[in-house]
Amino acid sequence: MARPLTILVMTAVLAGLLAGCRGVPSRPASVPAEAVWGGEGNQGVFLKVGSHQGTLWQLEVWDRKGRVLGAGPFRLRGFAKAGIIPEEILAWENGALHLKDGTWLVPEPR
Repeated sequence: MARPLTILVMTAVLAGLLAGCRGVPSRPASVPAEAVWGGEGNQGVFLKVGSHQGTLWQLEVWDRKGRVLGAGPFRLRGFAKAGIIPEEILAWENGALHLKDGTWLVPEPR
């Protein structure tokens, strides 16, 4: 009887460790509480979404270490959105935010 219990316990421990590896990183002090984590692994970011007008969104983006990746107005390229939510984030790539539906938020030239 000990063998099935050992297998069950080890499976639960391994599942917990695996889930922890993909979880939300701890928030660096430089990232405000309003910023939310989105994306996975090294390509995930902390994102604070401000106001928007049409396809222009005010964003602030930090990496997992709290370094600012981008801030200011970003232009939506792709599908229209009523809101940007963390579950939509795929990655931060080449200075732009890539969403899972193929939409991009790219910095607006100032």
